[in-house]
Amino acid sequence: MPDLYADVQRNGTTAVVLLHGQPGTGGDWDWVAPLVEDRYTLVVPDRPGYGRTGGSATGFAGNAGAVVALLDRLEVHRAVLVGHSWAGGIGLAAAVAHPDRVSGLVLVSSVGPGDPIGWADRLLALPLLGEVAAATTIGGVGLILGRRRVQDLASRRLDGWAKDAVTSLTRLTRGGSGTWRSFVAEQRALLSELPALAGRLGSIDVPTAVLHGRNDHLVPVSVAEHLSAAIAGATLTVLPRAGHLLPHDRPEAVAVAIHDVAARTGTA
Repeated sequence: MPDLYADVQRNGTTAVVLLHGQPGTGGDWDWVAPLVEDRYTLVVPDRPGYGRTGGSATGFAGNAGAVVALLDRLEVHRAVLVGHSWAGGIGLAAAVAHPDRVSGLVLVSSVGPGDPIGWADRLLALPLLGEVAAATTIGGVGLILGRRRVQDLASRRLDGWAKDAVTSLTRLTRGGSGTWRSFVAEQRALLSELPALAGRLGSIDVPTAVLHGRNDHLVPVSVAEHLSAAIAGATLTVLPRAGHLLPHDRPEAVAVAIHDVAARTGTA
């Protein structure tokens, strides 16, 4: 397991780790980081299998162990873990397996036990078939976005996060990135590791905020409702007219949730 490559800013005594979803890189937090970086020791890694960290992807437990190893290198004892989408499962796994290292959780559009796994997710988790499907889909997107005409059109017609999203997707999907292999490995973890966390959610005893978009079509809002009910003292915020990409679309709401949890840890 390679060491996590991370951007680190030390501006406060409370440590906050921003964990990107699937696929992605630490750059997915570029809209949130400026809203919180002046208050905390902010740690923004590229997870195993992605970005500057590279290497092989791993499941929820492996990612949690990699985060703890990163905290050790940074000489940070405890941190608030902020996980988007798939990475919400990392926060849950870390809080269960390493409770002394997690001071709080912010679960943003998070997966969770009880998430109904559809046929597409199950297909992508299958040996060989999943790899072919992921390579074809992600590689095909890369071929389209890599065309000069598409890039020129994006430069002329798009602005803000939409333009940045095209740039990020182009980087992620270019040939040789191994992104599709990481995607498939993490799909398998959804099936093999996530259900086992169901009976452990009640053991999580840290301030927790659950943030979800009402119009999230990737992870249904019922998952957020289940998480908030199963974790003692968790708060639930459902944002109207919001989808799955809250770090891009509603960064202010994510920042508010981070501030809330950090304040409840008593160290902010």
